[in-house]
Amino acid sequence: MACPHAGVVVAYVKTFHPDCSPSPIKSALITTASPMDPSKHPDGEFSYGSGHVNPVKAINPGLVYDNAEGDNIRFLCSIGYSEDNIRSISRTNSSCPKNSSKTLPRDFNYPTLTALVKADGSFTVNSLRTVTNVGVATSTYNAKISSDSKLDVKVTPQVLSFKTLWEKKSYNVTVKGKALAEMSMASASLTWSNSIHNVRSPIVIHTYERDS
Repeated sequence: MACPHAGVVVAYVKTFHPDCSPSPIKSALITTASPMDPSKHPDGEFSYGSGHVNPVKAINPGLVYDNAEGDNIRFLCSIGYSEDNIRSISRTNSSCPKNSSKTLPRDFNYPTLTALVKADGSFTVNSLRTVTNVGVATSTYNAKISSDSKLDVKVTPQVLSFKTLWEKKSYNVTVKGKALAEMSMASASLTWSNSIHNVRSPIVIHTYERDS
């Protein structure tokens, strides 16, 4: 039932923003969702995603993560989609740009950040994100990090100041950690906050099985 519920919420948000494309609407649903209690869900974000969708808050998300068609195509190329598959999805005569296969999924301008790392070793993950101001023309957002002891998360810059609507600002997230067990995960979250909005993005680091 998740798909039809999400579809109805998207239609609801679209009635308030008829010119909005799918990417910022999806961002609004993700960043305004209510966090779930991880103690009741052993798989954490892998079981509940960003949380419980909130249609009312999604109407006015404050900031959104937007993507152009070329961004989506590069992402599909990076995760192994063939050009025939991509053309079927995009309904265009698109082809994979040079070096797109070297692009990591975590570099896609998505509202969440997920990275796969090796088990039992220290790691450093860097990701660049760009947000668009759709809230109040003149506004300032401060970064707030919530993390368990397994992850050290830093955001640069820690303050984003906007002067106009549709203005874009970029920031970098650096996640460091040590010795996560095989087939495990650790999570944190980044929230950009002002006096009106809380724009929350989950951060998940997970490990894969070691070679036997």
